Amino acid sequence: MKRLLSVRSWNWPWGFFVLILSVPLTLSVSAPTFAESNDSPVPSEEILLQQQQDLEGELDRVNARLNEIRKQLSELQQIPVSQQTDEQRQTEEALQEEEVVTLEEMSIVSTRILKRPEGLTMSSTPQSETDSQPTRTMKESMESLPGVVLRQANGPRDFSISIRGSGVKTAFAIRDIKVYEDGFQQTQSDGLSRLDIQDPWFMRSTEVIRGAASSLYDNYALGGMVHFKTRRGSDINGVEGFFAGGSYGYNKQAGAFGQHWKNLDVSLFASNAAENGYIDHSGYNTQTLNLNFRFTIDEKQSLYVKAITNWLDTKVPTRLTKSQFNANDRQAGDGAKARDQSRLDRRTIIGLMYERQLTPNLILTTEGDYDVKDINQYFNQVFDNVNTNWKHYTDLRHTGQIAGMPLNSYLGFFINNMEQEGQTFQNLDDGQGTRGNLIQNNRGTIRNVGGRFREELTFLPNWTVAAGLGFEQSIVSIQTINYTNGVVSSRPNTTKTYYNWAPEMSLTWRPREGFRHWIRGSTGYGIPQFSNLTRNPITGLPGSNFDLKPQKNVNVEFGHEARLHETFNMQLVGFWIFFRDEIISQNISGTNTASTNADSSEYRGVEVSADWRPIPGWQFHGAYTHIDAKYINFTDRYLVNGVATDVKQDGNDVPNVPSDVLNMKVMYDDAKNDWGAWIESNYYNSYFLNNGNTVGIPSYWIMNVNLHKTFTFNNDWVRFAKFFFEVNNIADKTYAASGQVVSDSTPDANKQLFFAGYGRSFYGGVTIGVF
Repeated sequence: MKRLLSVRSWNWPWGFFVLILSVPLTLSVSAPTFAESNDSPVPSEEILLQQQQDLEGELDRVNARLNEIRKQLSELQQIPVSQQTDEQRQTEEALQEEEVVTLEEMSIVSTRILKRPEGLTMSSTPQSETDSQPTRTMKESMESLPGVVLRQANGPRDFSISIRGSGVKTAFAIRDIKVYEDGFQQTQSDGLSRLDIQDPWFMRSTEVIRGAASSLYDNYALGGMVHFKTRRGSDINGVEGFFAGGSYGYNKQAGAFGQHWKNLDVSLFASNAAENGYIDHSGYNTQTLNLNFRFTIDEKQSLYVKAITNWLDTKVPTRLTKSQFNANDRQAGDGAKARDQSRLDRRTIIGLMYERQLTPNLILTTEGDYDVKDINQYFNQVFDNVNTNWKHYTDLRHTGQIAGMPLNSYLGFFINNMEQEGQTFQNLDDGQGTRGNLIQNNRGTIRNVGGRFREELTFLPNWTVAAGLGFEQSIVSIQTINYTNGVVSSRPNTTKTYYNWAPEMSLTWRPREGFRHWIRGSTGYGIPQFSNLTRNPITGLPGSNFDLKPQKNVNVEFGHEARLHETFNMQLVGFWIFFRDEIISQNISGTNTASTNADSSEYRGVEVSADWRPIPGWQFHGAYTHIDAKYINFTDRYLVNGVATDVKQDGNDVPNVPSDVLNMKVMYDDAKNDWGAWIESNYYNSYFLNNGNTVGIPSYWIMNVNLHKTFTFNNDWVRFAKFFFEVNNIADKTYAASGQVVSDSTPDANKQLFFAGYGRSFYGGVTIGVF
């Protein structure tokens, strides 16, 4: 394990945010948020007539170009993808990039007046990523995005997502990052998101906003935002069936119906997937349904209904110590079979979004979601939890002017409430996961209420300043009853109220087409969750941890995007993140975890991505991320010989943050004959897994290869058949796909660290389009 860059002292940049706050306050004083200023001097009639003439001319040019784009797109989309030439495909992609994109990709009818927020660092996967490899997990397509790391957790599609080092301190699910699908929030009010419900075959693309973004996405957006976008009915236009199989007993069956009419777009997906698993005691079966109903009521209003549900039945192995991993990386680990470690989980989300154009320049969007999670998980203890979650959002978006300068304005309000009822039992270790004595009862509520606003002012033709501010009040109430040998031992309970502010500011310069440079300062925050507050921080057993503080960070970044040549695009971003009271989750023993605050830490690094298409059909893509993450001021506390001991960790690397990640991909697509292939390599440098930096995960490099071919049929029954064949980990490299943060109270030889990555594996399948 190497040491990285030198440690710098903590310097909380409050002065920087005085500047950040001054701009939105100045804007709000100068003019109402949704109106033009009435305080500026009245120009002469001649000037007004000239401005009117100029603007009308510009509007005519914009409308003419927009109509031209729509006409060209319509003509191209009438040609089946399999019959398009490479030049036609590139033309369609370029035209789609020219289309104005809506704020947060959530708007339905307001495409004429609004665009994506300025000053953000964003990357996305093209549809070809999932078209050519609709295999097991979202990790397979998202690995190509800079700054993004996915690692295996305790389920077939359960991966943690890390953006710039955030979100890696937990052994399961997704934390510190907000997750959306088709504009609907999928992060529950306690900050938990889970990829169990995302089936890669359903997906059109994935967008990732990197860097703290709580001014836009409120609580838990410390690392940024991930937005999954499913295929629309217009992408399917009929019925599709999918059949796939592969190594370790993998098999999957799925179906889709999609259709687009004049005012209605409907898509319905269903899938069933099962596998024996690469690791012993990791077999699973899971079923997923996903319905999307988009209805344009008239030219000024529309309605969108979304429903998702997932059932999961999976066995879960135990993470292996270093010696166990070296002896047999596929073993289930200590006690996994005796406890019958497993998950029986269900998640259902139903959402409704209504959007109305109130005036030509003002859009109202309101959304309501019902989200329920029902989990039964069998580990050292047996956990039964039901979480019901209601969420509501109302937003106003406006496009106008101030003193003749274009101004985009956004104002939003939200409220959400989640309740939890849970029980924890002793696991009798009889091989069947039988519940023993009751260990804990808990009941809790999390209620978040807040608002946010944002102004984007283009003060010069190629310069835009954006400033935003978010506020949130969070009330967490938890009541617990702890039992020892079936007898009540304690009744800890608390009600905590947290107030969080999230300012943000950016400056963007677009010197010419294809070039963008920006500087951004943003903030994120995340309150403690139920599981943080109800586990003893020393023992990891059910108890209380009510002194835990919310975590906050400040993200400063400099970014550059450039189209250096019509065939070559690149993005370069440098970032520096300051964390305060970062919540660190540690594995204490077995699967017992607990949380603590690290007073201050810093993450700094660079993200690079490049895309080169030198000749038709060939594409070379690369993404590289380097992160140096250090504790600046952190006194850890854990048991040493049975005594709680304070240990300084200042200057140590923050665990579970890889210093270097590299993805390279070479692709070829023969548009004429409708076949393609690619080869991909992924490299992860070594990194530590404990705060003391004495044990960690070794570096690894693996390679994957893929072939895909589409056949098109001219009849009324079968439209096409898309085949793919893929080989992962060609060299059959033994490597640890993920580790978890472990406590230093356990000797290194006994630390339970690793889940093994899959060995050489083969997958193949076909998507058939009918009717």
